[in-house]
Amino acid sequence: MSYIDKIKEWKQKKVLIIGDALVDKYIFGYADRISPDAPVPNIKIERSEIYIGAIGLVLQYVKSLGGIPEVYTVIGNDFEGDYFLKKIKELNINSSGIIIDESIKTPQVTRIKALNQHLLRLETDYNTEISESIIEKLHKNIESRNYDIGSILVLDYGTGGLFKDIFIQKLLNKLKKQYENIPILVRPTISNYYLYENVELIKMNLQKALDTFSIDCCNETSILIAGKRILNSSKSKNVLLNYLELDSYLFFKDLEKVEKIKPILHQPVKSYVAVGSVIMATLGLSFASNIPVSSGVRIALSAASLTASLPPVEFYTNDKLSNYIISITDNK
Repeated sequence: MSYIDKIKEWKQKKVLIIGDALVDKYIFGYADRISPDAPVPNIKIERSEIYIGAIGLVLQYVKSLGGIPEVYTVIGNDFEGDYFLKKIKELNINSSGIIIDESIKTPQVTRIKALNQHLLRLETDYNTEISESIIEKLHKNIESRNYDIGSILVLDYGTGGLFKDIFIQKLLNKLKKQYENIPILVRPTISNYYLYENVELIKMNLQKALDTFSIDCCNETSILIAGKRILNSSKSKNVLLNYLELDSYLFFKDLEKVEKIKPILHQPVKSYVAVGSVIMATLGLSFASNIPVSSGVRIALSAASLTASLPPVEFYTNDKLSNYIISITDNK
């Protein structure tokens, strides 16, 4: 059975997802003149769109690809938090792992676009630290669930408030004790990757990995240095440094080798918005289905290519992904 055939086994696989909640807003319009208040474009708003982002995108890909997402996060008692919770319930996803904290604001990103140009990005993080009582409640929620999960995704988007150093260390200790032999896959920030010790896989954007070590040049030697530093300092079993339009690199701790994977992109890029999200979702499902690491990474990078060629935030089934992989394989 090929790894493409094993994609069908994703159905009903449970993926435990822990991370930052986020609401993505898009404002579309056109520039009709220069603003009278400042030398900036005056944008006439034509329409706006809103989505659940960060773990919201990942859990929707897990669901659309056949899996069952188990979601654990913290939101505020505000419009963005209400919207996030509403969408979770509309997707028929269990919302019992989502905690409402009255003292925080739900993070959001607002992008302003005109004539297909990205003009401005506005961000709101958690406005204050999440209290110890809320974090302890989150831990207890995770501990109280069943043990029938296939993989765990820990997704840190750097919005502040949740992923403090002590939270990461305590969370990993609990997960490893409670879910022994269940693979833990991590999307860290460039400032805390080394805290995720002995996890199954750390995934980072290749350019961000180079930025972590202030490496300006993007040649194979510099990439190998960055990957091995992440691998050795975290003691992670595997490290994936991905890049959509260039080679990606998969580092293996046990085998002491590096696998270079050629870019799979075969169509013009329409959007980069959900590329990282679909990579984490497909990796989670692949590990839950016991697909070998190398094959799982190739599936994930293929999914990234497909996602980039579609309109922003478009979800699809595992059949569509399988057919896409077959088509690009046949065209080689």
